[in-house]
Amino acid sequence: MLAPMVPATNSGALSLIAAGPFLKRTLNDLRAVWLLIERGYSTQAASVAASLYENALTAAAIAGDDKLAQVAKKTKYAEIPWSPKQLAQLNARREMVIQEKSGRESSAKEYEDAWTISYFNYKWLCQLKHPTWQAVYHDVQGALVNGSEYAIRPGPNSIADDAQLKARILGVSVSQTFIAARSFFLALDGEESSPEYVAFEDRANFVHSEIRRLMKKEYGKTSPISVLDRSFIKTDFETLRKYDE
Repeated sequence: MLAPMVPATNSGALSLIAAGPFLKRTLNDLRAVWLLIERGYSTQAASVAASLYENALTAAAIAGDDKLAQVAKKTKYAEIPWSPKQLAQLNARREMVIQEKSGRESSAKEYEDAWTISYFNYKWLCQLKHPTWQAVYHDVQGALVNGSEYAIRPGPNSIADDAQLKARILGVSVSQTFIAARSFFLALDGEESSPEYVAFEDRANFVHSEIRRLMKKEYGKTSPISVLDRSFIKTDFETLRKYDE
């Protein structure tokens, strides 16, 4: 993790102090997701990945915003005041601001597409995290003993359909971790000429390109788990299609 090592002027900022614990939790969640996936426990990995999503977007949202950091610290019962949907919206707005500062135009449609696809990924993880018929049926398929009976005992899922789930869970987890680390890094306002800054930027660009490359391998494949309640979707995702090119 190179971001905190970059020589920077904002290392003691309130927003970074508040975001740091959530970024650390995100990294621990990512490690847990990897270990569970590696051992075949994809449903359990999705449960941790849903936690990772919330922690990552919390870190990303408050890393460069002292006002949001203050709001987060003053909440009742020590809970973060934003729902997963609101976190998706906060981070979509943050990305639009970064885009505009770099000289690229943004639009309301782009914002709508960005937060909706982010929240869609969270909803998909929750189909595996929560007690749903989709999730338990998928797990049962991995425990069949003679084609129609299954063993009620713990064990990994190694059926072919589970490979798509594993790849998608990892893709969402790594991409959200990248969002959190990048937001923290930008908020540091580091010295662009330092070796640490260059090393982080190079690694971040590599990670981003690899996420896109690996996720494209799963495009078009049917998932055994679907987001059935899509009432929150009010867009056709037109602005996201440029990334498929």
